[in-house]
Parts: sequence; structure tokens; C-alpha cells
Amino acid sequence: MNEAADFWDALAPHHAAIEDNYLDRSSLRRIIRDIRQPVLVVGAGQGLIVEALQKEGLRVAGVDLSAEMIRCAKSRRGLTLLRADARAMPFGDRTYETILYATGVIDFMGDDAQIQMILNEARRIVTSSGRIFVAFYRISAPLEALMVRLGLLRNNVLSLKELLGMYRMNPVQTIAWTAKKAEAGYLHATRLLLQSWVLSTAKEKAAAFSMQRIFRNQQCAESLINAAPEGQPYRNEHEIRNLFARLAIPIRRLEATASCRIAEL
Repeated sequence: MNEAADFWDALAPHHAAIEDNYLDRSSLRRIIRDIRQPVLVVGAGQGLIVEALQKEGLRVAGVDLSAEMIRCAKSRRGLTLLRADARAMPFGDRTYETILYATGVIDFMGDDAQIQMILNEARRIVTSSGRIFVAFYRISAPLEALMVRLGLLRNNVLSLKELLGMYRMNPVQTIAWTAKKAEAGYLHATRLLLQSWVLSTAKEKAAAFSMQRIFRNQQCAESLINAAPEGQPYRNEHEIRNLFARLAIPIRRLEATASCRIAEL
């Protein structure tokens, strides 16, 4: 878990440019009517979701593993979040009516045993009538197809370090790299990239531009790539259902938005 904190600490100074993605404010509106206070947001980052829920008049607390994210939440939004490991949180039994796991927590984890520990902790903290929501990041179908073609997504694992390395490339380097990975000519590689770009979502385009700006700083790029894990899980609907089946945890509902999937347990 310390390695995960290292990556988020490195990303924290730049997170404001990309934070409204995956479990974003738009996705939150899809479940807002089912959220009851008090609410705990796990993986609160710099407080985007905490702030959005507070604006709805709800009592909300947030925890995060990254000390830098918590510091930024305070300086940017005036929020006081708590640093805590999701496997052992400092709350009493039956404390919260709703627990919401943001993207970047369970969806980034590949170890079922660790996920089980986290969800056992959630079931200890949530009230007997409460609800647990778990968000999983989602990639658009065109971008997912490109990543599979380039070998960046295999067996439901995203090659994160390699993907981050792409943000350091200029357009010519990107085309050459794509041609090599796809075992195709430069013209076909260019066509693959353009097709994916045109069909990707507006948020994916904005996030890509933001990441490219971040990676113009070579020191920052090195820091992020070095802190990132080699790979992280990517779960479509089938894999999400498989995960909870293995954990013997029933899903009440699985809500799909443009940028994430949200499982209600």
C-alpha cells in the first residue's frame, strides 16, 4: 500500500488538471438520490467528491492514503481529510450510512485478499441499513480496442508504466512506437491513432492533453513513471461481476456511466 501512496504523492501537485475523471461529478449525479448521510468517501484525493456531496447538503468525511493529496485538499478546498489505510480505518462500528469508494482504490488493486480486507472494513463501518458503492474506472470502447491492439491491455491488466511513457513522446515518436507495437506501417499506425482519437470521449481527450502538459516537465515525468506500478487491473462489467462472485459479495446494482462503473453492494 505504501507503493500506491508514493504514486499518488507524486501525482498530487498535478492532480487538479485531471481529477474530474472516472468517478466524476457527472457520474456522482447518477447515484446521488441513493446516498444517505453521514457519508464516508474512501480515496477522496483532493476532495472533489467530498465537496460535491457537501454542496448537496450532506455530512461527509473523506480519507485518503496519500499525505500529499490530503495537503492539497486543505490548501485548494479548505477540506480536512484524514489519512487512513482502507484496510483498517479509525472509525467505530456502524458509523456511516453510506461508504463510497472512489476510483483509484479497489479498481486499481489486483489482490483479491486485499480487496476482501477493505470491503470487510466497509461492512464493519457501515450501518445495518447502509449502502456501499465501489467505483471502477472505465475506458471508452475505441480507446480500449487500441490498447488491446498495442498490447497495453492484456488479460485485464493495463501496462501503466508503458502507457505513462507515451505521454513523453512527440507525435512522430508516437506514430513510430505505435507502428512497432502494432506491427504495422506508419500510415496504418497513424490511422489507428486518429481513429481512436476521433472516437474517444471529450474527457479522454482533455485528460490526454493535460497529461501531455504534465509530462513536458522531464523531472515530473521521471518521478511519476518511477512511482507507478508496472500494471494495474482494468475490469469491464464481466470482470467486476467475477470479482464480487469470487469474494462471495452480492451486487445490488451495477451502474454504468460514460467514465466509470459503480457497484452498489
